[in-house]
Amino acid sequence: MKDVQLEEVDEGIFSCLGEAERRSDYDKKVDAYDFIVGNRFYNRIVWGNWPSEYREFCKQALASTPGGTYLDAGCGSLVFTASVYSEARNKLIVLLDRSLGMLTKGRDRIRQLKGRVPDNIKFLQGDIFDLPFREQVFDTVASYGVLHIFDDKTGMLAEMERVKRPGGHIFFSSLAGNNTLGRHYLEMLRKAGEVAECHSSESLARALSAMPFQYEINTIGNMAYGRSA
Repeated sequence: MKDVQLEEVDEGIFSCLGEAERRSDYDKKVDAYDFIVGNRFYNRIVWGNWPSEYREFCKQALASTPGGTYLDAGCGSLVFTASVYSEARNKLIVLLDRSLGMLTKGRDRIRQLKGRVPDNIKFLQGDIFDLPFREQVFDTVASYGVLHIFDDKTGMLAEMERVKRPGGHIFFSSLAGNNTLGRHYLEMLRKAGEVAECHSSESLARALSAMPFQYEINTIGNMAYGRSA
């Protein structure tokens, strides 16, 4: 890690942020987030995806490098990924989020599935734009359903690339307005301050094309799935 001070702020959850920086707007949204975002019919109708497709993408990221180290940057409450991570073996998994509320919910999900948090899973509060790790330490860096929140998409991906080892892998997913319903819903979320400027899969690919890194972007419904080329 970088030269940062870690503090255990709840059982099994560590923070590298100062006490004044630890609050997040998402702390108050955890239950509402899970209720809406975790609904399989909401995902199917609005975004054209089943939750099983999110889990499958996570499985592909975990399998991209046997063993090794894995970072989920912006892991949220693990509403779709807890079952995948709870069964992962022979890999150090670091689950990072800005919200302690999300991390707490994610930790509790793992506990409910396994009875405890496996030793290879670590929960860490940190900033996705200033990851508390040295360069080139993770074999795989993933971020699911986060990119659409920020305007500075290239900055976020560049920071993920910074901590990825040479020959490692990047995986990310982003909501995308690929049809009329998706565009209208994303615009509504943008006006509410929940997401950044709306992109389709094609316009997202164009926005990322200026980066010195290449990504393959596949689309299912209103979700763009990206991975390092």
